[in-house]
Amino acid sequence: MVITDIKTTKKGRYALFCGDGFLFSIDEDTFLSFGIKKGKELSDDDLAELRKQSDYRKALDKAFSFLGIRDHSEYELYSKLLRTFDPDTSRQAVDRIRELGYLDDTSFAERYAGELLRKGKSLGEIRLKLNEKRISREISESVLGALESDETPLIIDLINSKYLRKLSAENGRQRVYAALLRRGFRSRDITAALKGFGDSGDEFGEE
Repeated sequence: MVITDIKTTKKGRYALFCGDGFLFSIDEDTFLSFGIKKGKELSDDDLAELRKQSDYRKALDKAFSFLGIRDHSEYELYSKLLRTFDPDTSRQAVDRIRELGYLDDTSFAERYAGELLRKGKSLGEIRLKLNEKRISREISESVLGALESDETPLIIDLINSKYLRKLSAENGRQRVYAALLRRGFRSRDITAALKGFGDSGDEFGEE
């Protein structure tokens, strides 16, 4: 295969042509490292390696653009790259970004869990959210252990904002208790929080 023409694209890539027409485009680093020029002859293996290296660099650029928008877990970033690239290319790009220090599931989990906690999420809900991001159990439990605290004040605020009227309904306390359990709060913290509310739903405040 002989390169018959080379054109620069609007995105700054190099479009390669052979006798049969357009082949594919490659980034500048790949273009220079392979010494591509008109008349250069490339074997099928050369072309495959050229495409592979170019796709890898394209995947790196794509990954950095995702990270520029917000933090990602390793699984999230890999999954997004799979929408465009093959598994090997996606994994290679993710591994490289992790090596460069731009991807760390522990740091991500700590920041993400902290954000969720500030939004009023229970530790149980945070655990589920971390699991959705495919954070390892070891990292997740370590992060949650650092956040371990009495959630009673948080539950009291939640009752005041969402469940206060329901307390006065028939079986209201049991229903609110069950609803808070489903949100992932611990039984002992729910019980402690409900002690601050009378049967009528009036707030007596935290003891």
